[in-house]
Amino acid sequence: MSEENPYTTAVSVTNPTKTRVKDPRKVESGRRLAKISKEAKARKKAQLEAIKEEEQSITDTEDKAAGAALVYIHTVGAVEARHKATETERKESEDRMLNTLERRFSLILEEKQMEK
Repeated sequence: MSEENPYTTAVSVTNPTKTRVKDPRKVESGRRLAKISKEAKARKKAQLEAIKEEEQSITDTEDKAAGAALVYIHTVGAVEARHKATETERKESEDRMLNTLERRFSLILEEKQMEK
């Protein structure tokens, strides 16, 4: 660099570092702060995991409740369908019985009228 321009001087790029004596109180307080920070980070992580587990538990409970509700709905639907079918069969049976009774009664009336 100095060869290209004779008016410039070469300057060292790095500055010499001074050796520093660390204050033991500051070092110790830094260590305490790092320890507190680690504990807080671990506590926060544990809280987040607990929240996730609780949410998963709630989700599982909701899924089970939804499944139970679906089973209940299907069961109620099946019971209602069976009840409706039984009711229809009963009505048809009653209608057949009434028709049979009407025919018998009409035959009896015809016989009585013929006797007269």
